[in-house]
Parts: sequence; C-alpha cells; structure tokens
Amino acid sequence: MQEIPRSPQALLETFATFASCDIADAGGLPLPPGLAAVHPVESLCGFARTVQLAPGDNLGLQALAVQAKPGDVLVAVGGGEEAALVGELLSLRASVRGAQGFLLDGYARDEAALALPVFARGLQPRRPARRDFVALDQPVRLLGVPIRPGDLVRADADGIVVVPRESLEDVLRQVAGVLAANAATRARILAGEDLGWLERDLARRGQAD
Repeated sequence: MQEIPRSPQALLETFATFASCDIADAGGLPLPPGLAAVHPVESLCGFARTVQLAPGDNLGLQALAVQAKPGDVLVAVGGGEEAALVGELLSLRASVRGAQGFLLDGYARDEAALALPVFARGLQPRRPARRDFVALDQPVRLLGVPIRPGDLVRADADGIVVVPRESLEDVLRQVAGVLAANAATRARILAGEDLGWLERDLARRGQAD
C-alpha cells in the first residue's frame, strides 16, 4: 500500500514523480486542451495560488509573486488576450521566492528568458498594465475546471490535472493502483498476452452487422 506523506512538501515531491495522465486516471481533474508549456521546462507540480485578473493587467500576478512561497503555482484567469501576463522579470521575482511556475488563461512573453515553467495559451510581446485586479486567493475556473487555493496542480507534456486539497490522500492511494495495473498490463503485452476476448468481441460485432 502507498505510504501517505504527511507534510505538504512530501506530498508535493511524491506527486511530482507521477505523470499527469496517471493522476487523472486516479481521480484527478484534467483540464481540457488549451494551455501548453511555453518554456523549455515542460513540467511543474505545486499548490495553487489563484488570482482573477482584470483584462490586460497583471497587477494581481505581481502581488502573488511577491507573496509566493516554496511550492506555489501561480494560477491566473481573466487576463484576456490584450497583453502578455508573465515575462522574464515577473517569473524571476516568483522564482527567487520558491514558486514552481505559472498556469495562465492568457499569454506570456520573453520565452527564452523565463525563469520558471509557464503553461499558457501562447506567446505575444505586448506588455501588460499594472492598475487593477479582481480577487486574490479565491476559487477560480480555469478552462471550466474549478481550482481553489491549496489544490495541487500537476502539469507535464500530457496536459494539466488538478487534485482538490481534500482529495490528495485518496488520489495518492488510487495512483498506486493505477501504476500497478499498468505494470501488470505491460507485462502481459510483453509476454504475448491472450487477446481472445477482443477477437470474440470483434467477431460478435461482425455478426451483428
């Protein structure tokens, strides 16, 4: 049985060893396609800090960056398409405080100089304003998926998955089962598994046609 880590850092380190698809199979909430890594580092794992931005304005992300703690993932919605929300300097500011990266329902810039992983809609060069924001550390919806402060976020080349904070231990237990089942199936495939069940099903469907 999977031993359950009891500290937030231990949980984070454990989930970081799992692929997003395995966490999704274990009950995590996958985000639909729409965001992708815009930085050479294509994975991150951390606990969400959230902000609802005003369109074209990243003041709320600036506020989260200076408050960031080790293990934080800064999640921003509402920034729109008018400007890039994160660039070199903001990512550096968050990095020196220990943040793991950004999830943006919007755009980034300075791709070659970003100091942290950034998952976003894409890149564009326009600078954002810094005048206003709607709310910090309140529940948000990113691509239709609810994210609350403290929820775990895992992002990699396969996509992004969210684990509600109250479900962390249950999903962690389920991941152990997913990995064991996958390993058993892999072994059967390599051993020349019996696919009689599939052949019978295909024959039955052929007869039904």
